[in-house]
Amino acid sequence: MSSSRRLLGGIIRLALVVLAVVFVGRYFMRHSPGRNHVRVQTEVPPPEALGPGDVHIYSADTSVDLILQGDKILAGLSPQTVAKVKISIDSSASGDTSGLGGSISQIVKKSVAGAIGTHAVFPLADIRDIRYESGQIVFDWKDGGKHQLFGNTKVNGNKVSNSFRPDDAQRFIDAVKARMEAK
Repeated sequence: MSSSRRLLGGIIRLALVVLAVVFVGRYFMRHSPGRNHVRVQTEVPPPEALGPGDVHIYSADTSVDLILQGDKILAGLSPQTVAKVKISIDSSASGDTSGLGGSISQIVKKSVAGAIGTHAVFPLADIRDIRYESGQIVFDWKDGGKHQLFGNTKVNGNKVSNSFRPDDAQRFIDAVKARMEAK
């Protein structure tokens, strides 16, 4: 009887994980703007790895960053924010319970901790124009679409798209335009 309970528990755990992955995948597929233009990258280059003409800017509160590296733009949580989230996840792990709930909690926390530093990647080849409009960095795609960088994303209750200093945003835009003209 005990081995059948373990088997049933394992099957239920696996089914719940698969179900969670499906729901998360569907959510991101439905809510990701510019689905055909954005890719993801889990490894973000450190500032010392940037080449000539590459630019790295942070939001005013340093919660997110933008990186122009080579022929792509990377956008995501800054290293400082990733570190804070990982510390928070690690400290909350000590209060987990055992059993099915604890197992699911550990799986979710490990998945989040592993993916938290992922950046959206926008190839320059897909961008027709980039500009600073109404306090936001906006892309115009070559296929006619428009994308507000970070859209309605909020960090600590503040809209991220409006959180870049105008001079940093313009410096970034100028570097992107120069890189696009050079290609």
